[in-house]
Amino acid sequence: MGRKKDAAAAAQREREEWQLGVDWARWLLAGNAPAELTMYGLVLDPGETAYIQTNAQYARLYGGNGRYTQSGGFFFGKPAMVVGMMAATAAVNASRKSAAKRDMQQSWRDVQELPVVATNFRLLCHVPAKGWMSFYYSAVQEFYPDPANWTITLGFQNAVPLRLSGLATPTLSVLTSWCVLGNNRWYGEPGIAPLVREAAGSQLQGGSGAPIEGEIVQGEIGPGTPRRLGNLEP
Repeated sequence: MGRKKDAAAAAQREREEWQLGVDWARWLLAGNAPAELTMYGLVLDPGETAYIQTNAQYARLYGGNGRYTQSGGFFFGKPAMVVGMMAATAAVNASRKSAAKRDMQQSWRDVQELPVVATNFRLLCHVPAKGWMSFYYSAVQEFYPDPANWTITLGFQNAVPLRLSGLATPTLSVLTSWCVLGNNRWYGEPGIAPLVREAAGSQLQGGSGAPIEGEIVQGEIGPGTPRRLGNLEP
């Protein structure tokens, strides 16, 4: 019974977060800009505005250096014992070499849950060992929002790829599309097409089929205003 209840709660949370992404898409499709999120402590660039503060799973794609420590030495004793020790050492070295070779292959590393801030200029991720790391939209060469699978992947000019995943992905996908691709192109991004379709439909009618009451007015908090992730309760 407890597992079913937990599964139902998780499914409900996913639906809510998906709907939040739809709300953000609807807000931007209506020609509105995101509401500014007040930040304290974190110093932003001139002209920079924070929009979202949330948590996400962070990962980077890169390979290891292939280094490994090789065992060796001189063996003394009876021939059978020496041969056995040499064989064991060779097996250990072969295993380490194979592990080092596997480690050289690119894979998603440094996986961890951490704070993320999205602004009009960049994504900031607070990595415990390094502090706040900046990923500027101007340096993005590849962009793959995939809210249907709860991930966003970005490739950069001079940095290893970044992947963010988790419940905030629908909203982050919409916002980063708007920031990376620009106001006139973001809604054509294939990865966010499901969110955009729902948002376009919700501009004409509410989720229950009833007309939406009120209007979305530029600069005002109305029925269509997306709820800011910075104010979400855990």
